[in-house]
Amino acid sequence: MIKNKIGIGTLILAILLVGMALIPAVSAQKEDNYSVTAEEAFKHANAHMISFIAADAPGFENWTGASVDPNPQELYDINGEKLFYQFSVYKEKKLIGTIDIFANKTLGNSLNDIALDPYPYNATEAMDKSIEITKENYPDGEITSTKMVVYSYPKIGAMTIVKDKSGVEHRIFVDVYTLNVVPDKPANETEIGVWSMFEMRLENGVDENLKEWDISDQLTKSIEQAATNKGVNINAAVTEENIEKLSGDATIKSTTSSNSLDVPLYAQLTSYYCVPASCQMVGKYYDITHTQDYIYNLEDGIIPYGLSDSDAKDYCRSYSGLSKRGSYIDSSFTASETTSEIDNGRPYLSFISGHCRLCRGYYYSGETLRLIINDPYPVCVGTLRLETYGSEVRHVYVRD
Repeated sequence: MIKNKIGIGTLILAILLVGMALIPAVSAQKEDNYSVTAEEAFKHANAHMISFIAADAPGFENWTGASVDPNPQELYDINGEKLFYQFSVYKEKKLIGTIDIFANKTLGNSLNDIALDPYPYNATEAMDKSIEITKENYPDGEITSTKMVVYSYPKIGAMTIVKDKSGVEHRIFVDVYTLNVVPDKPANETEIGVWSMFEMRLENGVDENLKEWDISDQLTKSIEQAATNKGVNINAAVTEENIEKLSGDATIKSTTSSNSLDVPLYAQLTSYYCVPASCQMVGKYYDITHTQDYIYNLEDGIIPYGLSDSDAKDYCRSYSGLSKRGSYIDSSFTASETTSEIDNGRPYLSFISGHCRLCRGYYYSGETLRLIINDPYPVCVGTLRLETYGSEVRHVYVRD
């Protein structure tokens, strides 16, 4: 999210700025025609933020007066490629959001997600911990790099690469919030691990992704031009006066439709409780109150393994769960199915590799669909996200 832990107040903010300088520099990477510069990403972050504020998008009602920090946290993929520029958004010196802009045009639409009221993390602490554990495990090894990575989207951590005495490379992952070691093995439905978001995004096809990037790039340029025509600098803090100038412009206020259901956000209480937390959310929506422990034990959970999408489906159909409500798992998914479920008042369980969340709404920005996600991660905190459609892999629908 951000370079260092952020609190409220001028003194803590000053400490933050000092701490930023202490973060180890990531290794330089070769740029190519598809690489996105930090300056270019900054324009995209600002343009998207202004568009959402001007259109009164869900969750942005109180963002007037916000500004984007032009110095992002660079987040890498586990394959070593730069994945995101993560920009922090402040209002009255308080962190109110983060904006993830893809660092490579081959990954599709420039905006991946916006986290609303995110929980801050300390990148330096995570990298130091990763290095410390690496040295303990490979005292004679040669550390070649330490980077902040998205090790299992949306989970963030530090990755240290070390060569042992025989020249074999090893990776040490540490979660940024818990500082616990994450196993360097593929994440699956029930076990914590790592996976490459970079490679997942390329499955859509580079040509199609480049088209999506061009659409978002043209939108950014048109918003910047429209703002300039009205005497507004999109890179400055968003004032009420400027929003009044911009909110009537069709280019900037490009919402076509949106819908958001009233579903509470519950944080997962353990690292493997994302399914129980998501089931707890959908249960509460239907006025059924169960604890995460109850849901986990009902589906015969075995510590420290998580529940599967089949377990989630079983809970939704059980008399002991959601009172025999119908449910089904779907691996193929379209934008129209998303909007249809929400418009019919049905939130659904949204699975990505190694993680479960709940989708409770959608928002169209021009022709681009964004999902409103109740994410139970981080542990004991949770996050509300506006996420560009395309990361989901499986869904559990709940119907009467």
